[in-house]
Amino acid sequence: MEEGKVIGPDGGNLYERANDMFVKVTASDTGGAYEVCEERCPPGFASRRHKHPQNHETFYVIEGSATFILGEEEHDGQVGSMFHIPPGLPHQVVAGDQGIRMLMVYSPGTTEAMFHDMTALTPEERADFDTGKAVAAKHNTVWVED
Repeated sequence: MEEGKVIGPDGGNLYERANDMFVKVTASDTGGAYEVCEERCPPGFASRRHKHPQNHETFYVIEGSATFILGEEEHDGQVGSMFHIPPGLPHQVVAGDQGIRMLMVYSPGTTEAMFHDMTALTPEERADFDTGKAVAAKHNTVWVED
């Protein structure tokens, strides 16, 4: 009989950057099928505009708010809102005045390796667009320049 996995409120694999990413269900937990993460972003945080050529990404807003930019359309993300991003759709999340806490599902599960590699960069390397873009590209994430 297989055992389940129980993760507490601040549990999971934590990757700290300008935001906090807790990987609650890892790709190894699901045979690579998906990952479940909790992301906590401070007020004003903006992800880089990017897309995933092969991955689906779903966001569910738990607390706070953000503007979700899907393609060229902006959407107001309030508590209870869900956004599903199919492969290839450029997107960006910009946290509102109170910040945002989201549950995220990535399928297939390939993004924790990217979080790991990004947090291993020095602050100078993280600030360099080309360095970050190259790391992201190794993990099925394409940064879209503004």
